[in-house]
Amino acid sequence: MNKIKEQLLATDLADWRKKGIFTVVILLSVFPFFITYKTSLPDLEDNLWQLRHFVGIAAIQAVAQISLAWYILKNKVPNYVIGSFIIIAMFFQVTYGISVIFVSNA
Repeated sequence: MNKIKEQLLATDLADWRKKGIFTVVILLSVFPFFITYKTSLPDLEDNLWQLRHFVGIAAIQAVAQISLAWYILKNKVPNYVIGSFIIIAMFFQVTYGISVIFVSNA
């Protein structure tokens, strides 16, 4: 159990892994805009107008995710912070995707 605690509190993550996390977060930040575009395709103008609030939410979340990823890239943080950040980013992507699909099909 002590080994797990030490690994979670460690701050010695390799630079290439931090850069990989940053790249993945940037790609994940673009994904909500792609989902919104794909679900709006049949009647793009009307559907985008209905989903305008979701586009705003996606923009704010993208800025927040990229800012946190930049902080993780430039500073030493414990591994549990990086893990929780990845879980939060993935949770947002799933929640956003499901919400947009439900609203666009309503």
